[in-house]
Amino acid sequence: MSHHILNRRIRKAGAAALIAAASAVALTACGSNDSSSDAKGSSSSHASSSAKSSQSDASIHSQAGNKSGKQAATLGSGADKAQATSECQPGTLRGTLDSAGTSQAEMNHRGTFLKVTNTGDETCVISGYAGLALEGAGHTAIKTTARHGSTYFATDPGTHPITLAPGKSAWADLVWTTTGAGTAHAKYLQISPTGSNSHSTVAFNHDLDNSTLSLTAWSSKPPING
Repeated sequence: MSHHILNRRIRKAGAAALIAAASAVALTACGSNDSSSDAKGSSSSHASSSAKSSQSDASIHSQAGNKSGKQAATLGSGADKAQATSECQPGTLRGTLDSAGTSQAEMNHRGTFLKVTNTGDETCVISGYAGLALEGAGHTAIKTTARHGSTYFATDPGTHPITLAPGKSAWADLVWTTTGAGTAHAKYLQISPTGSNSHSTVAFNHDLDNSTLSLTAWSSKPPING
C-alpha cells in the first residue's frame, strides 16, 4: 500500500474521532440542563403548594375566630334579653286592696283596686290578670267566679308587660254588684298576682252577687275612666 493512501485513511479516522467526542460533549450538556430544569420546577411547585397551604390555614383560623366571636355576641345578647325580661317571682310580690283615693260606688256597683308591690331586690316584669278567691267566716272557701275585662268603672288596658323596680306597684280595677242575687257574705279575699298558688289574703268584708268579681289586667297606674 502506498504512503499516500495510508495517510488519507489516518486523517479520516481522526476526523471521525473528533466528531464522536463533540457529540458526547453535546449530549452531556443537554442532560445537565434538563436536570437543572426539573429541580427548579420541583422547587417552584413545592413553594407554591406551601404558600397555598399557609393561606388556607390562615383562612380557616380567621373563619373560626369570626364564628366564635359571633357566637359569643349572640350568647351575650340572649343573656341581656333574658335578664331584662325576667318575670316577677310570686314570692317577691305582695297583693293588697287600695282605693287610691277614689270612690267606686254607683248603681249597685262597688269597686276598689288591687295593688301588687315588688318586695324583692331586683327589677322584674308582671303581666296578665290576678287570680282571686273569696273566703267566708273562718276562712272557709267560697266558690268564686272572676271575669276578666273592662269593669263598670274602668276600661281594661289588656294584657301587657309592666316593669316593676323594687318597691314599685301595679294596679287592677276590682268590681262587684250588690243587687241581692245569690248573695255571698265574704270576709276575706285571696290575691294571687301571677295566678299561681302563691297568694296574699286580705280582709274583704262585703256582700256580693253570685260570688262574682270583675277585674282588669295589671296596669302601671290605677285604671279608671275619666
